[in-house]
Amino acid sequence: MKNSHLIVSMFTGLLLAACSPGSENEMQPKPFVNLDKADVYKGTQSPGDVWTWALDKEQGHMTATWDYGTFDDMSDDITVQGTFETLPSGFLKVKITKTEPVSQEIPTDGTAWFYALEIPDMAMIVKPEGSIKGDVIALVAQGECASIPGTYNYIISAPGDRSEYNPVTSEAFGYLEISNSGAGFSLAGYKFSLDCINGGNCTSTGPINGIPTAKCVGGGEVVISNEGNTVAEGQFTNGGVMMMDFGYGNGGVFALKASASATKASLLNNTYAGVAYMPKNNNDRTVPVQLSFFENDLGNMIGTGYPFSDIEKAIVSNDEGAIVLVDDVINGRVLGSMNFDEFGDVSHMAAALLVNGNKQILILSSYDEKSFAPFILILAKQN
Repeated sequence: MKNSHLIVSMFTGLLLAACSPGSENEMQPKPFVNLDKADVYKGTQSPGDVWTWALDKEQGHMTATWDYGTFDDMSDDITVQGTFETLPSGFLKVKITKTEPVSQEIPTDGTAWFYALEIPDMAMIVKPEGSIKGDVIALVAQGECASIPGTYNYIISAPGDRSEYNPVTSEAFGYLEISNSGAGFSLAGYKFSLDCINGGNCTSTGPINGIPTAKCVGGGEVVISNEGNTVAEGQFTNGGVMMMDFGYGNGGVFALKASASATKASLLNNTYAGVAYMPKNNNDRTVPVQLSFFENDLGNMIGTGYPFSDIEKAIVSNDEGAIVLVDDVINGRVLGSMNFDEFGDVSHMAAALLVNGNKQILILSSYDEKSFAPFILILAKQN
């Protein structure tokens, strides 16, 4: 019996020592999201909001910061926590569990959640759902400052004033040239409205210049300042994706690095999934969609698109859809037209394509041929 008591006493002593303050074996509380291992993305949302997301895939936890596009004023920022799971469709479903500070705009009672489509190490497309249905969030993965320089084909993915935005006569797409400039990066380029396609009126076009030098603050993240105030924030990834947000009311762009490897043939027999964004819709401004390309007997590259009727089970509706006709793809810049009904009216379309191994991203700007309401697509190759 004495030996038994001795063994118990030794075990109890060791246990108390292990649990005592200052013990080398003391268990530290695990962070909700381990930022050392998390995948971090930064993105833009109309009318110029900035989001930063971190996904901890080991725990299935996420955290996000929502900045209203006020940049240097962090007093209105909201932090969101949640859990996520991968659905059969490939989308993530993110359940919101906590906000700090508590916000009526993002309830934690289960009535608000996100769907997200991740292209690892490149980008993530987020669709707010439930009581927070709203504008698409287009995010870009962290990268390296050295990967930033190059030419990028962009579209306006986050209009500064969605109620007034008309891509036919306003800036809708263009290209941005980024080059080393001392310790920072200089930005220049050219912008176009959709009526520039096929020799149209070209209402809004011209050079992009006068942007202050951008500074990379690490991880491919850039900040543009003017007279000591932040006027834009951006994110670049090594895979050739970038976003730039210009603050509340000024909107943001989503862009793909130009490359000769992105050709019309790159689209053939591929199926893409993602989010269609219709900024002027009163109800659901984001719809999950699928777009598949084939070549007809005349050698035309045609894409047929349909919405998901069930995003969680990957069920696609065949009741309604859209047709994309690709005229040409040069260095990843795509021009063509779209048709949203069975009649002959078409609308101009400008897009950008990125080919990175088997990963592809397609972004597109167009409009409804009757109402001229903007129609934006952000898609990722699935096959």
